[in-house]
Amino acid sequence: MKKILGLLKKYSLIFSLITVVGIIGVGYYFYNKSQKEIEKIENEIREKYTKAKEYEKAGENAPSPELIGKLTKEKEKYEGNFKYMVNNFSTEQPKVPTFDIYPSIEFKEYILFSENKLYKKAKRMEVNLPSSLGFPKKGLVSPDQIPIFTLQFEVVNNLINLVINSGITSITSITPGTSRKVSFYEMMPIKLVLTGTSNEIIRCLKYFDNPSSYFLVENFLVTKLNENLFKVEINLNAVMLLVGEQKLAGKNEKENPSG
Repeated sequence: MKKILGLLKKYSLIFSLITVVGIIGVGYYFYNKSQKEIEKIENEIREKYTKAKEYEKAGENAPSPELIGKLTKEKEKYEGNFKYMVNNFSTEQPKVPTFDIYPSIEFKEYILFSENKLYKKAKRMEVNLPSSLGFPKKGLVSPDQIPIFTLQFEVVNNLINLVINSGITSITSITPGTSRKVSFYEMMPIKLVLTGTSNEIIRCLKYFDNPSSYFLVENFLVTKLNENLFKVEINLNAVMLLVGEQKLAGKNEKENPSG
């Protein structure tokens, strides 16, 4: 019995990482499955839209009132199902501010104030942050770049708060990429490097799996630094729902804030 307990204690990290990898693998399977379903729905919508446009050009071939009534009921049913899914399974979303009077000055004040608040929280929770998050604080940013930087900062801000709350030792670096629109949501890739104990890293990965999190882990690499300190490099995506005609990022996109 002592030998079994000894083995479990010795290889607890490996067992824990295997468990986490298994959880992420299941999540990745369902993510791929949902992507295929979304693609199928998009193709069906595209096909029906094409037929509808053809009917507009040839009124004599338009659907009968009975068929229109049937399709209307189906549409209402699908809309009801969609609203149910959004209300019951939606995640938190970044709240992106807008700057209307003096955009460049307001954006600069927003970055300075928000970063200062973030660093104070990290210090209070004894979590190390990188010396710079890469967002411009010198000079004034052109108005057309502000929506892109603002969205990236809000996503980074939410991500750092989540990691801080998980109790990680240190955030080494965090680099947001270009967001892109996919169907009814927007996706932003992020590279994240963390340092912490095995328990901290496992707990942090579980935080990403929280139902309220809109961050989806794609893959990660763990490197042992010393006896109980590890570095983990994580590639993840921020998946943000688009409501109505809302578009989170601007028309011109930039790879990342430091670029």
